[in-house]
Amino acid sequence: MTRFAIITLGFAACFFYLPIVVLGIFSFNASSTMAFPLSGFTFAWYADLVGNAAFQDGFVTSFLIAQPVGLLAAFIGLVAAWALTSPRMRFRGAFAVLILVPFLVPKTVLSIAQAMLMSWVGLGRGATALILAQTIVAIPFTTTIIAAVLIRLDPRLEEAARDLGATPWQSFRRVLLPQLNVALSAAYSIGVILSLADLTISMFLAGRTQPLSLIVASEFRRELKPDLNAMQVVVLLLTALIVALTEINRRRRLRGRTAHLRDQT
Repeated sequence: MTRFAIITLGFAACFFYLPIVVLGIFSFNASSTMAFPLSGFTFAWYADLVGNAAFQDGFVTSFLIAQPVGLLAAFIGLVAAWALTSPRMRFRGAFAVLILVPFLVPKTVLSIAQAMLMSWVGLGRGATALILAQTIVAIPFTTTIIAAVLIRLDPRLEEAARDLGATPWQSFRRVLLPQLNVALSAAYSIGVILSLADLTISMFLAGRTQPLSLIVASEFRRELKPDLNAMQVVVLLLTALIVALTEINRRRRLRGRTAHLRDQT
């Protein structure tokens, strides 16, 4: 790697991660004024966060919404990826563009269109509309993750199962699906993380439902308080935990698969 590339990478890392580091530092600052020099070390803002009912309710709401979003996005991504990588798929390019549309369209435009559609079908705003809208946004990511694994699988395994008398559903469930456990876990995690991080769609479709992102945005408009820093650190740690668990699960299954192949040889 050249020196220019190293310097560029360093600037990019500082641009992306330095604000997060500063946010974490101020979450332990004893002063309510977020400025240097620091006044001391304290856990008071985290204690305030524990006693803040609005933040707790918002976190629970966001968590409950994120679970069906992750499950639906992983399931639809699986079906879409299976169709996209099928050798019998016609108009593959058009289908791929259709899958990527939610990623390509600006979120504000997409949110307004979704709000109009929900109103037209009589669903209105609320948790259900928010789950459906966030799922649509997550589908391009989950489809890409699962398709990247599907395209590397040996198609002869499924063909062999068919030759041995397995139905299409049996060959999918017993041959294909076990090889996609890690990809499905990653797709589910991506859906959950995208739901927890969403603000734009929530602004248009949440209605009376108050996820954590809306509560934080509302508090930020009124006053930038240190307990907001503490709350963001907690959310970042939760996101990192989800990513870490997904990676641990991937490595565990990879070691199990390697050990199984070694025993067979």
